[in-house]
Amino acid sequence: MNDFVTRPHNGPPVEPGALSELTWRDAQARDAGAVATAIDEWWPGRHIVHGVCPQLFEHLGDTSLIVEDQGELVGFLVGYLSQRVPEAGYIHYAGVRPDWRGQGVGRETYRRFAAIVRERGRTCIVAETSSWNSGSIAFHMRFGFTLEAGDEVVDGLPVHHDVTALGFDHVRMVLRLEGGDG
Repeated sequence: MNDFVTRPHNGPPVEPGALSELTWRDAQARDAGAVATAIDEWWPGRHIVHGVCPQLFEHLGDTSLIVEDQGELVGFLVGYLSQRVPEAGYIHYAGVRPDWRGQGVGRETYRRFAAIVRERGRTCIVAETSSWNSGSIAFHMRFGFTLEAGDEVVDGLPVHHDVTALGFDHVRMVLRLEGGDG
């Protein structure tokens, strides 16, 4: 646990150990609606809500995390074990409510996911994010992820161009778990 005191936006100071007072649990199919709403509210105009479906939570919920403060969603991580890459866990998407950012919620969800992945015999975590999302890239790099080579280097980033044919370039990042989980 971090030994810092910070203030969430519009909230009281968060003391060391405050993360332990949050509810940390596996995702359930019923959580899909709250996560979809959060994505729209926490990242307006980003249109990634199409990636949220109850079946994902139902069938992969034991590797996905929901974080609540007194019943209200403050964070989530939707991740799973890759079927094609037997050494990898994959983070599909994750988020922290804006007024809880900087409090360690994101770092703790990633740490817990890394523990799940390691316990199940995997040695790395793969994550992808849009090439424009500098905040996400910085978070992953601070956690210990490294950028993988892409199709081209754009503004210093190894970018994979529009693999979905939807107009979105992304960067791919990998965290090797042999040396620690961030």
